[in-house]
This record gives sequence, structure tokens and C-alpha cells, in this order.
Amino acid sequence: MKRREFLIGAAAAAGLARGRRGWAQAHDAAKLSRVAIMSLCFNSILKTPSQPDGPGRTLEIMDLGQMLADKYGVHNVEMQHAHFATTEAKYLKDFRDRLAKSKSRVTNINLEFGPVNISADDLTLRQQAVERTKQWIDYAVALGSPRIMVNQGQPNEVNKPLAIAALKAMSDYGKSKKVMVAMENRGGGGGRQGAAPPPPPPNPAAWVLLVEIMKGAGAYANCDLGNFPDQATQHAGIRGMFPLTDGNCHVKLNPARYDLPAALQLVKQLKYPGLYSIEAGGNAGPDPHQNVQAIYDVLLPNM
Repeated sequence: MKRREFLIGAAAAAGLARGRRGWAQAHDAAKLSRVAIMSLCFNSILKTPSQPDGPGRTLEIMDLGQMLADKYGVHNVEMQHAHFATTEAKYLKDFRDRLAKSKSRVTNINLEFGPVNISADDLTLRQQAVERTKQWIDYAVALGSPRIMVNQGQPNEVNKPLAIAALKAMSDYGKSKKVMVAMENRGGGGGRQGAAPPPPPPNPAAWVLLVEIMKGAGAYANCDLGNFPDQATQHAGIRGMFPLTDGNCHVKLNPARYDLPAALQLVKQLKYPGLYSIEAGGNAGPDPHQNVQAIYDVLLPNM
């Protein structure tokens, strides 16, 4: 081969390699734009209002967005309401501005008010749940979050009408502020720190009742792929909940109960366009970064 032909061929090959790398980078960027990570994942190392100091408390809440952007290339941050030091307007603005410096944003806020929830037997508790949620819808507006998620408590067929009424009041107020109000499926191996009462035993039909309540209230679904007792129930729940999606779903690893890649492929078949929010914790190991990475490594190739 003549030297000139060799150089032309080498240049063409290099150009093709660069093109492939550029495509891969763009492909990954498109996927990462649909990944969120929950502040809950780092609950053990975050300096929170309830635990501001102590061994291992190394991560300032104001630094969370930059850390997620630098370590994972993720710019969507899902927050626990209890992780904010205060709800004063200046603090919320400062937090939003700090996220903006890393081109990040709040994509969801999870509200955990314990026994104050939509299915509480006590009318006063349900009213408090509505009022506190309305307050947090206003805070979501200040933070730029398009959605919040509320804790449903323990709904059943008896308290279903009461739960629908309370959730509808929340949802209607959210719509007036352009903030979606959603609930996730629980009681199938899920639950979250700060949630009370504790989740009931796994109930394959729990998500069905939840869908009925959300439909009755005009609210949205935040399907948690990990909060199902088994894979068959998970696939049925995915098909039932994603038509009501608020554009956010939670992703966990639990190979003993389900195949996460198979669940993600089903979600793709349903043409879901929204966010996949990583939730690592529970029975995971002591290093939150490794816990998040384990889910991240399964999620990205299967989106």
C-alpha cells in the first residue's frame, strides 16, 4: 500500500472512531438526562437537620448536586423533605441556585409526615396532611420541582373514600401550581426511612387499590419497580401504574424477588419517556456510593 493511501485510510479510520465515540457519548448523555438519584441514598453520610454531625457525616446538602454531577454525570436530584435544613425562602433559593451551578435541578420531593397522611382514621390528621402538603407544593414551586410524592399510609376499602377526598384536595392544589402530586406502591418490600406506620405484609393487590385511589383523586403514579412482592406482580403493577405516571419512577435492585433488566425492558415497551430515579438503601452495603453504582450499572444498559 502506498504511503498516501495508508495515511488516508488511517485518517478515515480515526474519523470513524471519533464518530463512534461521539455517538456513544451523546447516547450516554441522552440516557443520563433521564436518570435521577435520590438524596435518600446518601442518608448515612448526609449532614441532615436530625443528624448534622457525627462519624461519617461528610456530605453537605448544598454539595449534593455537584457530587452527583461529578461522580455519576446525573443532574436530576430527588429530595426527601426532611433533608432540607429549613423552608425559609432564602434557603430554598440558595439550594436551587447551588444546583443550577452544576446544571442540576430538583425533580421530585418525597413527603414523609408519618401518621399524618391521606388514609389516617382521624379527620384532623387527614386535614393536617392536606395543609402540610399544600405548603410543600409551594416549596416545590420555589425549588423548581415539577412533582411531589406523598405517603398514602395504609389505605383499604373502608377508608378509600376518605383517602380519595384528601388526595384530591392535594392534587387539585398541585394542578393550580403546576406541580404533580403522586403516590408510589408500597407494602411489597418497600417503605422508606421516616415513613409511618410501617408497611403491611406483602399484598399482591396493593397496587390495584392505589390505582383506584389515584384515579378517583385525579392524582399521578410514581411506580416503584422494587416495591412488589414478586416478579409477576411487578409486571402487572408496571402495566397498571405507568399509564398514570407523573414522569418519575423508582429503581431498586433485588435479584431475589425480580429481574430488574426484565422490568426495565417492559417499561421500555410501554414507551415510558420519563425519569428513572435510583433508590439505594435498605439491605444494601455500607457504602452509599457503591450501592448507587450497582443500580446505575444495571440501569444504563437497559434503558
